[in-house]
Amino acid sequence: MKYALGKVSLCEWNDPILDLYRKLSGILNEKKLVTLVENCTIYFLAGVFGEIRNQIKERFPDFGLHKDDYMAVNLAVPVADAEHPQVNRLYQNVLCNAWALADQFKEHPAIDISEVERSVMDIINEENKSHSDICFIYPETSANVQGFVRSRVSRPGIYLFSDTGAGTVNQSVFIFLRNNDGEHLTYLHGSVIPIGSSLIEHHAALASGKTDWISLEDWRQKKESGENHPLLEEAKNKIYKELNRRTEETLARAKKKLIVKEQLNDIRVIFAGGGHCEYPYKMAVLRAFSGALFRSGISPDILGMPVPQDLELNQGQMQMKWIRRLAVAYGLSFEKSELSTFTYPIDVETPKPEEIWRPRRRGQDAPSKDEC
Repeated sequence: MKYALGKVSLCEWNDPILDLYRKLSGILNEKKLVTLVENCTIYFLAGVFGEIRNQIKERFPDFGLHKDDYMAVNLAVPVADAEHPQVNRLYQNVLCNAWALADQFKEHPAIDISEVERSVMDIINEENKSHSDICFIYPETSANVQGFVRSRVSRPGIYLFSDTGAGTVNQSVFIFLRNNDGEHLTYLHGSVIPIGSSLIEHHAALASGKTDWISLEDWRQKKESGENHPLLEEAKNKIYKELNRRTEETLARAKKKLIVKEQLNDIRVIFAGGGHCEYPYKMAVLRAFSGALFRSGISPDILGMPVPQDLELNQGQMQMKWIRRLAVAYGLSFEKSELSTFTYPIDVETPKPEEIWRPRRRGQDAPSKDEC
């Protein structure tokens, strides 16, 4: 749904993700398609928010009886989407509407989509505007690395963050700075690449000629068990090539924003996401550092995500695979004034040719008479 929202807000009508909505609804009109995607997302989020509100009230029965009681929600959005004003506005609108309808749609009641649309239309504009102060859109990468930038092991510098989910690989290059005001991330470029881990079984199913959900689940289980089936290997090879190409593109676009181009040679890499694995994802990303962007290939440091020290976890929950899935939720759990500040790529100007730093070449000294 998040991916589809981004596509309709950017009017990318031919993206395959929207075919699913057209197929299920029969809607071909673009304006109505936007409304459908928006209302599906509102319904889903409102149901989740309603359940969370109930859990909070169960844990704190007197919640709401005190004047300082406060409940807010943060939503993580890929940098590549959130930097576009029209995308950001749509996400903000969806988030505010979902928050306003949380009690009505808690536990996801079985209703017609037209009822969702009517409920959205019935929301009083003034009430929805008041929710804008407690509904906050935040870069997904910033949420992911919140625990890292707050930790003692972090240090300022330039980073490539590569997050592999089920549907997409979200990449961003950012410069991390720390000053008296706290931590700040300046994004140079962000990409949303539709080659997440679920595409491995999807490609294998397509090649086998069966794409029903039973076949997809069968291929997923083969993938998860580590089976080296030829069709799975073929799918991984295809994703490897595409991700390698797109990672080089991410790095190249980020390099254009640097005044000192050699700064890219000091980049460090952070991997994240529940779909991340050695091949094809890690190897495809690292291969990009041997490409034409670098005069001689580099081997960037690969950093792990530290376990947040303010979480009460038992020994079984300390596993890194579990923590990777928690990183975004942990990063979003802070009140928005406590979150690290950020600058979107669209707000970082590309330096003019005369602004780019170039190392001076040392002139060759003329030989002395004795040397001749």
